[in-house]
Amino acid sequence: GALAESLLEAELFGYEDGAFTGSRRGGHAGLFEAAHNGTLFLDEIGEMPLLLQTRLLRVLEERVVVRVGGTKPIPVQIRIICATHCDLLARVQAGQFRADLYYRLAVLRVTIPPLRARQEDVLELAAWCLKNAIAALGARATPNLHAELQTCSALLTLYSWPGNVRQLRNVMERLALFLAEQPLQALTPNFLLSVAPELADGATPTSVEIARLAPPSSTTDAPAPLAEPAEDIHAVLARFGGKRDAAAQYLGISRTTLWRKLQASNKSTS
Repeated sequence: GALAESLLEAELFGYEDGAFTGSRRGGHAGLFEAAHNGTLFLDEIGEMPLLLQTRLLRVLEERVVVRVGGTKPIPVQIRIICATHCDLLARVQAGQFRADLYYRLAVLRVTIPPLRARQEDVLELAAWCLKNAIAALGARATPNLHAELQTCSALLTLYSWPGNVRQLRNVMERLALFLAEQPLQALTPNFLLSVAPELADGATPTSVEIARLAPPSSTTDAPAPLAEPAEDIHAVLARFGGKRDAAAQYLGISRTTLWRKLQASNKSTS
């Protein structure tokens, strides 16, 4: 609305003393002035109101800024880098973005493919986001975190990620909240789906089943999730340092059932 537009204008161009109610005494330098002899990044440039587009064009053409409520031109030397998720040319044709501003900005254009077109990057980005999110909560990520993410690769890479990296970061931050609260909880496809059920929308039933049954990476002794064979139960127990409560929780069975399976395994191998 008009209020948001005026606040954005004051933030970018600055304002003079008494320019509006609540303005800082003595005025305030805007981002253009602060970025003098440097670079200013403007995100979502396609959403900028037409009035501000006109003022931005003047800054680019004349290399001066006039604060809100003022008349004095202030020289600035800045480089502008912009980002947008929309098709600016389409907005130009629709009359929503100034053509002269578009061609003034589009000296060098770099197109970043959406995350759905970069499946090979999803796991690395997910690991980076998850580790940072866990650290931000004051917790410590398990050494097998990357291997556990590998078991969830089908869910993570086949999902279309309409919100791109921001959505991936959101899911990883949500996942970190649960992992930080449950340090013994392993990251399995079933657990990931319980935290982020939307991931099932991008995968076929077959791929989801493959994700649930995926074997661990050869570089780790992490077991497949919800493993039933006796040798996998021993691997789970070893993973948790012989702690049967933690192993039983991971396998989704009671401590008594775990004990019975171990007894049966010992008899079959003797």
